Amino acid sequence: MSKVFPGGDGSLLPCDVRRDGDRLFDVAMWCLGQDVRCPDGNVLLRHGLVREPRPPGVEGQSAYQGRLADGGRLTLWGFGALCDTCGAAIFVPRDGFVPRWVEGACGTAFRAEDVGPRRDAASGAERRAARAGLALLADWLAEYEAWVARDVGLAWRRECLAARRKASPIPAEELSNAWKRMAARVRATDAGVQHHAAPMTGA
Repeated sequence: MSKVFPGGDGSLLPCDVRRDGDRLFDVAMWCLGQDVRCPDGNVLLRHGLVREPRPPGVEGQSAYQGRLADGGRLTLWGFGALCDTCGAAIFVPRDGFVPRWVEGACGTAFRAEDVGPRRDAASGAERRAARAGLALLADWLAEYEAWVARDVGLAWRRECLAARRKASPIPAEELSNAWKRMAARVRATDAGVQHHAAPMTGA
């Protein structure tokens, strides 16, 4: 049964890129959650991200902030990621891999509904900016997974994947390369390259 991608502009990405990205992002978000709880210490903090803890009495989740390759701001929560770059704020929800344009984005939010009003990209320029933000997120995840494999160890990432209820479509040692390929596929959309369905090992 094909997955339905709620609340997003289907014209932003080819269906196969959305499908593979959704599966890969679900794995990434699971791994990031495990990294926060690593017995040897919070891996996100070790990587240099800054944690903004949820204030007492406030519902939601803590935020982790870092930098994208172009100098933009990345904010991560358990419910998604916000890429604030080049005058555009792009929110990528955990479920669906559909980048949404955010008006007046608030990186200090602790709930998905507080990130800011979200909408589909409304013009060619906004769609290109949304894809650029998504590609930068993929670049960051590729670099992060390479660092985890090198500095934390593949044994930890394999342990994270083994703890999932459903098997990961990508083995631990392929996560970084999978994100590099995803970044290239997202960027190729703007280049007018025709995409074809690819097995997840090549996502």
